[in-house]
Amino acid sequence: MIKAISARDIAVSGLRAQRTRMNVIANNLANAETTRTPDGGGAFRRQLTIFRGEQIRRGANPQQLGVRVKNIVPDPTPLRMVFDPQHPDADPDGYVQYPNVNVAVEMVDLISAQRAYEANIAVIVSSSRMRPTPLGGLTDMVRIRAGSRSDSAIQREVTGWSASISAF
Repeated sequence: MIKAISARDIAVSGLRAQRTRMNVIANNLANAETTRTPDGGGAFRRQLTIFRGEQIRRGANPQQLGVRVKNIVPDPTPLRMVFDPQHPDADPDGYVQYPNVNVAVEMVDLISAQRAYEANIAVIVSSSRMRPTPLGGLTDMVRIRAGSRSDSAIQREVTGWSASISAF
């Protein structure tokens, strides 16, 4: 039997994963022209976010469902070589290694992450609307009956009804 699975918890895991992805994309964009890393290494290398997920199946642990960031890895594509013999990081032939960051690709990835983030928010909102609230249906019935009465008057009537129901 499948234990209680919370769509909200799964969507929250998606929010966290997409937030990390957006942070990595922002870091890539910030370093799009970095020709030297602080440790004296070569040009900055674009980073990629790797996700992992758990399949919903019989016996699955609900706390492991959803998506997680498995790893953040460097992009193995070659660095850009630009001829600029005046640049302080130029090699003996006058070429400078620039990051393998393509701003257009990063912007498309950012839009994709944003859409996934928004979809997870929609799941959370929808889930909260579907969650039963104590006396929720009773409150709706009183609202229909009450017409233009205030919410506080409706709440008093619902409280009175719930006390009567509890007496049984």
